[in-house]
Amino acid sequence: MKLFYIAFLSAALFSSSLHAERGELAAASSTTKENIRLRSVKATPEPGTAILVVQVPKDGRVLKGNPVWVQARVDGYALGSDSQFDRADEVANSKNGQSLHVIIDNEPYFEVYGSAIDPFNEQGWYYDQFFKFEVPFKLKKGFHTIRIFLARSFGESLKGDKIYFASYFFVGERTEISDMEIFTEPYLTYNEPSNLSRLEEGKPVLLDFYLSNVELSSDGYKVRMTIDGKYKRVLTNWQPYYIYGMTKGKHTVRLELIDSNNKLVPGPFNDTTRTIKVR
Repeated sequence: MKLFYIAFLSAALFSSSLHAERGELAAASSTTKENIRLRSVKATPEPGTAILVVQVPKDGRVLKGNPVWVQARVDGYALGSDSQFDRADEVANSKNGQSLHVIIDNEPYFEVYGSAIDPFNEQGWYYDQFFKFEVPFKLKKGFHTIRIFLARSFGESLKGDKIYFASYFFVGERTEISDMEIFTEPYLTYNEPSNLSRLEEGKPVLLDFYLSNVELSSDGYKVRMTIDGKYKRVLTNWQPYYIYGMTKGKHTVRLELIDSNNKLVPGPFNDTTRTIKVR
């Protein structure tokens, strides 16, 4: 009888332990009914000659008012061309081709991919492409930020330091800036997924972001991703990721830059949520 009781107790403890373990695994993976999963993928090769230079606006200048115009030069990177990589068939690929992703304040990016003012040099190669474009929405008076970077036709950002630009400017009047260190401290730029990409059920969804003044590690800075408020993953490598299992409908994707104590890093861009739609 004593042996039977010990065996019964051991079985009960094992069952309880198994249920607890399963609960911990479920909490760790936060798998929703959609069975969402995340997989890291290699970044596409970077062109060593690509350079982005933005002439206007920058350096805290005061612009007269709306519309706000941007002038930029792109060297060694053909905007409007399709990115010739396997990833273009694996995830949503824009028919607009390679582009500039432009973020005003912390709004979703808009694309620039149209014809350059002077796209060719005398040999007919893409060399210096000059672009002048208008911000497609009205900006209120006062302080604003702008971030621009080069992106593949499937949305992935290039990660080199010569293809990213960040600055601030004013519209109408100069106002006080609460944080003058806005671009010198660690910060995160959310890129994909976005509603500019036609996301389709059954295809992986690209997750991509840009980091400034920071490196990720398992015991240092990290990026915390949350989908629909349920599925959570902590990312310790700066690279693209594929999200699997997103069903048709609206979803939210949240990216946070956190420190070694898993606390949110201060900054206006370090906690960003986007609402996307899968078709």
